[in-house]
Amino acid sequence: MGLSFDRVAELYDRVRPRYPEALIDVATDGRRIQDVLEVGCGPGQLTEALAGRGLRVQAIEPGAELAARARQRAPGAVVNVGRFEDVPVPAAAFDAVFSATAFHWVDPAVGWAKAARVLRRPGILALLSHVFMADERARPAQEALARIYGADWRIRTEDELIERALELRGNISDVWAWLENPAIGLPEAARLFGEARIDAVREQSDLTASELLDLQRTTSTHLHLNPPERDRVEREIVQLVEELGGRYPVRRLAVVAVSERR
Repeated sequence: MGLSFDRVAELYDRVRPRYPEALIDVATDGRRIQDVLEVGCGPGQLTEALAGRGLRVQAIEPGAELAARARQRAPGAVVNVGRFEDVPVPAAAFDAVFSATAFHWVDPAVGWAKAARVLRRPGILALLSHVFMADERARPAQEALARIYGADWRIRTEDELIERALELRGNISDVWAWLENPAIGLPEAARLFGEARIDAVREQSDLTASELLDLQRTTSTHLHLNPPERDRVEREIVQLVEELGGRYPVRRLAVVAVSERR
């Protein structure tokens, strides 16, 4: 499913939010990091930020169009086209593995062990994402959008997201299963990586119908609709935003989870 984003590479690059520098600071603070592997670099937003810090970055991206954009954005980085599960990567070659809004697409039976294998000790795995959350204003809007898609989304508050993530920090895969994809959790990951450090930055915006449509058109939920369903959904999104007074409230947590290789 992750390959579907390549069909909308230009739009994805334009509308997806960037990652706060403060979260990259959390991952790199006090560590000797030079060689970085980035998993699923997309159009290179994080790639550019890492390379801009003087780090040697190699990236893997399954989408050829997205990879081309990453090369343009971060010309000093090496960007390989392929799936992380398939691309050969030398053992103990990196000080850090980063992945931003991508690792939940990786096969957990391969991804956690491979990430550990390519790290030098005490290298780190740093996972970043933007996770939607609800407040008093955003919850009814999120519930209405979920009904339009017929989706069973987990709608959670900031406190719920953070408190549960902290409870699960003994296994970074469980943290990511809670924040992103329940299928990514793997008990063995706790034997590969130490306790996760978790930090977050609160973000909010209010989008017009056009802006919300552009954002939704870069999501896997939207990309896998058939044409008639897509037309219906887009009409109903416009109607929803009009009913909300012309703005759709978006509330997100930009999150990082960092674990050291055991």
